[in-house]
Amino acid sequence: MTKFSDAIGGYFPLELPCLQGHFYPNLALFSSARGAFYALLMSGKPDAVWVPRYICDAMLSPLETLQIPVKYYSLDSQLMPGSEVVPAQNEWVLWVNYFGLCEVQRQKLLARFNPRQLILDHSQAFYSPPGDCLATLYSARKFFGVPDGGLLATSLPVDVPQTDPLVSLNRSAHLLRRLAENAESGFAAYQQAEETFTETPSAMSQLTETLLKTIDYQQCKVARNENFRFLHQHLGRFNEAAFDNAAADGALCYPFLNRTSGLRQFLNNERIYTPAYWHDAAGRVMPSGIESNFINHLIPLPVDQRYGIAEMEFIVEKVAYFLNPSAGV
Repeated sequence: MTKFSDAIGGYFPLELPCLQGHFYPNLALFSSARGAFYALLMSGKPDAVWVPRYICDAMLSPLETLQIPVKYYSLDSQLMPGSEVVPAQNEWVLWVNYFGLCEVQRQKLLARFNPRQLILDHSQAFYSPPGDCLATLYSARKFFGVPDGGLLATSLPVDVPQTDPLVSLNRSAHLLRRLAENAESGFAAYQQAEETFTETPSAMSQLTETLLKTIDYQQCKVARNENFRFLHQHLGRFNEAAFDNAAADGALCYPFLNRTSGLRQFLNNERIYTPAYWHDAAGRVMPSGIESNFINHLIPLPVDQRYGIAEMEFIVEKVAYFLNPSAGV
């Protein structure tokens, strides 16, 4: 006899589009990328992990909790690990696909290192496919409006502990408040939700699983690409970042590197909000390195699927005016 996961009839749930499927259907589903990383470390038990200095503290917490030694490395001008990175037999190398714009570097890394020792952190590169390597990590909530969501591709056996289904509800207030009111009204709730994530592994919530199956991933990527190209066409001449912008395909943002001080605050005053990656790494990076330049001067301009050319024109107008006010608005 057929069984259903929920009752039939009664009150309506939140109305959602027809279910499609996961973009990566065979990955392990966690509540966060750091939780997935913790589970991977528990399974593989490396002697040490090589980690870029330019990374958020959240990805370091699983290593600290499990007391796995960290060997930091600096990035060269191409965002590749320096020549000092020579992992021993039971050591791993973690590398970040920065802003989803490092596909060439990804291919070089797979050729340079033993793939069984390489972890690709695709938290900023959702549309970059898993590598043929030890593991690939993803963070869905950096790209889509979901309360949680980390994905892990690996051949290692990992444990995905169940999670309290009510946790995702407590992480959803900012999603609903932004729909019902505006960005500012839900910001405090967003900060509170972020504080609930820890390195302890837990499964992706049923709410997030359901929401991820309703997303038109191809259309989201098309929108990101169109917005990215528009910003680069109009702001590229001001941008010092040396990414392969022509190959952008579903990038996290448009990384705008410019040394003119005050731009981030100016955009904030115009209600153009941008994250900062990653001020918590400032004490680890070299003062003269590319990482320090990114921390102090890079502004990730939004290009995601919520927006179209009208919003991109507004961003261009404000950035251009700030950089050259004598030209007028």
